[in-house]
Amino acid sequence: MQRISALYVKPGMELARPVYDNWGDLVLPVGATLDARDIAKVDDIGVGELFICNSKTEDINVLPLISPELEGAMSKALRRALIECRTMLISRNQQPVDLALINNLMDEMIDTLMSNNHGDASIAGCYSLRDYNFVHPVKVASLSILIGKTVGLSDREIKQLGMASLFQNVGYVLLPQGILEKPGYLNSAELKAVQRHPVYGSQILARYTEIGPEAVNIVLQHHERWNGSGYPFGLRENGILQPAGILGITDVCFALASKRPHREEFLPAFAIEHSIVSSQDAIEYIYAYSGELFSPELVKVFTRIVPIYPAGTMVKLNDGRIGIVSQSNPACIRRPKLRIIGGVEVNAEDGINICTGCQPEYSERQTGKQPKKDIDLAKEIKKNVLINEMTEY
Repeated sequence: MQRISALYVKPGMELARPVYDNWGDLVLPVGATLDARDIAKVDDIGVGELFICNSKTEDINVLPLISPELEGAMSKALRRALIECRTMLISRNQQPVDLALINNLMDEMIDTLMSNNHGDASIAGCYSLRDYNFVHPVKVASLSILIGKTVGLSDREIKQLGMASLFQNVGYVLLPQGILEKPGYLNSAELKAVQRHPVYGSQILARYTEIGPEAVNIVLQHHERWNGSGYPFGLRENGILQPAGILGITDVCFALASKRPHREEFLPAFAIEHSIVSSQDAIEYIYAYSGELFSPELVKVFTRIVPIYPAGTMVKLNDGRIGIVSQSNPACIRRPKLRIIGGVEVNAEDGINICTGCQPEYSERQTGKQPKKDIDLAKEIKKNVLINEMTEY
């Protein structure tokens, strides 16, 4: 099985897992061979990544972090809740917004992520401008929960972090219409309006929902930055709640890897074709701003959880070999285990050990009709072995 960005799907690829839309509804079944119409459909619904068949990696089982059905159900519930918030504000109805369904789905998401049966965290963003406000928060919530678990947050704190992740942008309902869809840069007045959304959001949640005060404060602070350059208050370092710092990291990372009509001021260097950066560049951005925009300790946790090259990703070594990641390596993030599927074979006796104390490790395994060669880059003797994700099939 192979993981591939939806930007690079081509006719003739066979699906190893079914494709669901952003609402958890089946679009294409497992085993479907993609044609031009299917690819247009995938592009229209804005799916971030697909899982396709590859005969050389058929024994590698690649899993999403949470099921697309659960992710879609949460997006649907969030859309309904945000519509209810807007309607309530317009009508000045004082009844609290009903979040019973979202609470139940959040419990299910947390149970899934607390187990060891989920797949690699993947920064596959949302490619649908139409659905971004309902899909992006769900992706952010799942990764935030994982980080919260790792840093030792309590069960209640994890639940509050998950809910804050979902409702991080509820304050958008009070912004002038059309501002979020405006292409290009925002002017100073528009930017100031957008920077008020954490305040609006915290006020809406405190007044019109039964979400706890912890989630309200996380929403209020999720755009604060480690060096004091964030908003709305310019808080810095340990003056920022730890859960808010987690949400700040996950929100930025997924936003970078998603299709957006505009970027925040500190992101223009990453604006490329499709208004999307690669998942690898989005992760690199978080690394690069450790100690500046983001807490160094939280970035360290982030690097242990989010692999640059998750299982199923096709990569190319600088020595010419081509492989698919069979297992990510949190202890050495740039050195996953690979299934070599092609390219130039190299004498492993050349060069020096890239990881002190490591020894070369090869395993030949016969599966089906073709021999499978797995290598562990953390234990391979080869000088300057670097890898880059391939966009070709």
